[in-house]
Amino acid sequence: MLIEERLEKLLKIVNERGSITAKEAGSILKVSNDTIRRDFIRLSKMGLILRTHGGIISKKNTIYEYSTKPNGKIQNHYDNKVLIARQAVSLIQNGETIILDGGTTTFEIAKLLGDFQDLTVLTYGLNIAYETCKYDKVSTIIFGGMVSSKSMAVLGPDAAAMIRNYHGDKLFLAVNAMTIEKGLMTPNRMQADLKKELIKITNEVIVVADSSKINKTALFTFCSINDISQLITDAEADQEFLEEFKNRNIKVFIAK
Repeated sequence: MLIEERLEKLLKIVNERGSITAKEAGSILKVSNDTIRRDFIRLSKMGLILRTHGGIISKKNTIYEYSTKPNGKIQNHYDNKVLIARQAVSLIQNGETIILDGGTTTFEIAKLLGDFQDLTVLTYGLNIAYETCKYDKVSTIIFGGMVSSKSMAVLGPDAAAMIRNYHGDKLFLAVNAMTIEKGLMTPNRMQADLKKELIKITNEVIVVADSSKINKTALFTFCSINDISQLITDAEADQEFLEEFKNRNIKVFIAK
């Protein structure tokens, strides 16, 4: 098969499916992983698809376009977010019910759940739910309410009321800012309300935050430092801040 024919077939497949992994594409087209990766790069340079960790997505998929668009929020500190997500996934066990807060780092966690055989995910993030719905052995529950086109999150009192009916083993909590004195913060009042409800229904609160969020402030505080059990951050995090966490018996993981 000529390269042009293969690229045309690959583009048709990804547009029909919405996304495809390198392994799936190689199996369908009967070519090596190296060949598929080169094809992914070619299509990406043409502006026809968007590349993700381990695969590609169709540009027709608007939820994914929001989550991966160039110069978008997810691009900020992206490498650290991926490392944090990998560390977070290492804490998850089959059979658990996990809660993924809305956010770019939690979206990276969602992209790494495909190997679990028995997992339930609760979330109010539309992009997160779309991602986890691809996995046969992962059950996804999305909280209902008003959809924010800006954040692709389901917000409002209806979502908060639905959250109260559930319980999770682990909550992976995103933040926009945090300090020792003011706690964990977000600029969005409705998101702050949902985060408060999520904290109430889980056994473990695990904050996933890259170092850029540390010693920063935002408009609304939704919990204190003492409300969390673990923090996953990156190697650039302020050491004095981390020492204060450890002094409060909060586990700190440095993603590497």
